[in-house]
Amino acid sequence: MTLPELPAFVHGREEIDGFTLYRSGGPRDQREVGCVVLVTVDTDDETAARAWVDSVFVALASEPNPHPGGISAAFHIREDGRQVINYAEWVRAQDHVDALSDGNGVGSKTADWRRVQNFPGARPAGVERYRPPVRAAAEVE
Repeated sequence: MTLPELPAFVHGREEIDGFTLYRSGGPRDQREVGCVVLVTVDTDDETAARAWVDSVFVALASEPNPHPGGISAAFHIREDGRQVINYAEWVRAQDHVDALSDGNGVGSKTADWRRVQNFPGARPAGVERYRPPVRAAAEVE
């Protein structure tokens, strides 16, 4: 699967123009990132945005079957509070496709994930897969 480059307003896991990093998590182990997924959620306001992200972390913490291809997630809230972008790192794009294959989203069919999916004031707006940013190699002297 050929992936497009990240949009120019995305500078990496920690920085997205017009957005502030709110929370991040995941094992951030040494696995190589093969795919970045940008999940966009429209929100009513900053309070709803923060509460929705917090509910995702509750669902992630209680996930009985985390997908082995997921590496990390970094949630950014737009400056006006009306949108969230999750910068999610995956080992491969196919891992993300597989995680969504049951039609339930990334998580299992738990009460915590149902709360995320039906959260008042938060509406799914998009999911796109991209090539990860190129990491600069250390200079060798």
